[in-house]
Amino acid sequence: MDKRKLFFWCLYTFANSIVFVNFLVYFAKWMVVDSGVSDMAYNMIFVIAAVMLLFSAPALAAHTDACGNRKLFLNLATVGTVGAYLVAGLCAIYGAPVLYAFLARMAGHYFFQLSYIFYDPMLNDLSDEKHRARASGIGQFCSNAGMIFGLAVFLPLVASGGRLAPLIPSVALFALLALPMMIFYHEKPCRAEPVKKQKIKLGFDWKKFRKFILTSAAAPILIAFFFYTNALNTITNNYAIYANKVLSMSDGLTSVILMVNLAAAALGALVIGFIGDKIGIRRCLIGILWTWLVLIPVIAAADSTGVFFALAAVLGLTIGAGWAISRAYVSTNLEQGQIGYGFSFYTIFERFSSTIGPLAWGGILLFGGGYRTAMLSMAGFIVVGLIVLQFFTKPETRQVYKMQGGRKVSSSVVYKPSPKARLKRK
Repeated sequence: MDKRKLFFWCLYTFANSIVFVNFLVYFAKWMVVDSGVSDMAYNMIFVIAAVMLLFSAPALAAHTDACGNRKLFLNLATVGTVGAYLVAGLCAIYGAPVLYAFLARMAGHYFFQLSYIFYDPMLNDLSDEKHRARASGIGQFCSNAGMIFGLAVFLPLVASGGRLAPLIPSVALFALLALPMMIFYHEKPCRAEPVKKQKIKLGFDWKKFRKFILTSAAAPILIAFFFYTNALNTITNNYAIYANKVLSMSDGLTSVILMVNLAAAALGALVIGFIGDKIGIRRCLIGILWTWLVLIPVIAAADSTGVFFALAAVLGLTIGAGWAISRAYVSTNLEQGQIGYGFSFYTIFERFSSTIGPLAWGGILLFGGGYRTAMLSMAGFIVVGLIVLQFFTKPETRQVYKMQGGRKVSSSVVYKPSPKARLKRK
């Protein structure tokens, strides 16, 4: 594992989490509460950005798989993120037409998501398979730490200057902290031999996608990821509302719960990386899904503020662990020539997983099912993801060595968790 590259990689996700969380909290309130934009119209920012990502990200990712220059595209996406968020913040502060702010925020979110198409595959560049879960966990820890830092450090600005005060400073801080990654990170060439320049053909290639889904070992993992992240994103986005509606918690207490959830997620991501490298990534992920399957009904049945508060910490631990271990699992199952292309669907599936789960949640409430029933329904998405992982992915293997005829011979066996089971090289 290249620690220098890991530092730049982690600093980058720490930095962009700062601007992400401040726009998510404060720009959203300005647009919906202060400017009178409907919730439906505001959420179209994310829907349109997701569609734009679908028709551009796979083609760009496939191009970087074939021709390299992944860091160059990351830099371009970063510049686009900084520029668009800066324009959105200035529009809000100086009272420009809301449509301009809407378009700039949409562009900023698109470039933000696009940057991860090139950022996530770098996990394979900076770490070997033995340390993949650990590196992913450290990165996820820094992402959550960035959100906590972003909320905490700009809180005095909000108190003194209003909810728009953190927007421009957070963009400036992101740009400053992203510079080391943009300047000093040097990726390994994706191919040993030079390749001819290729034109980038934007649009969605259904034939290429079908081949990937049918042949890639990562495809079942991505499908499972789509289902269980529907539950995760829906629960995360509605946890504060659920606490208020079901347990009558105040805004102050729900804010504390959010901070606890983020802190626990950071810790969970860090710890699971070390565990995953020891006992196997697939085993960890399946264990986390079983934990969610037990945890969701317990949350739905909780009728005490203290119990709900404790469950928020446990939920945060498992969510942070789930994000970190999922990325590591996808990376270890992608072929060298498909790393960028595969990770493009990791990001796209995550974006589109924020549609079906909320629709199920909203539909249950619309037809009188109640918040507890809506929470309980999220377990169904976990069940589907668990079935796909359990029956459509192969057990992990590892290399073992034994002496045969005076020679050391290696062979692959199913991963076993006990450290005593490993045969060390002499």
